[in-house]
Amino acid sequence: GTLTLRCRANRGNVCLEVEDTGVGIPEENLGRIFEAFFTTKKEVSGVGLGLAVSYGIVQAHQGTIAVRSTPGHGTLFTVELPPAGDLHA
Repeated sequence: GTLTLRCRANRGNVCLEVEDTGVGIPEENLGRIFEAFFTTKKEVSGVGLGLAVSYGIVQAHQGTIAVRSTPGHGTLFTVELPPAGDLHA
């Protein structure tokens, strides 16, 4: 498959898109992919924390992360963050 990375400005924020042409995510799983320990892998290769940790990091930086996926056609993750000078701890 193909992995495409895009970065652009969007309404004063920084927008990063990561898109693949993989198998996609079934609709019934989309609402759970950011949950800690959620995985669909049958083999023991991880504990399902990657997207949950990513979500937490993006939220801690006052950003958003969204996903759009079509089974059989791939997935698009969009991360939007304020510019570094705009962060308020």
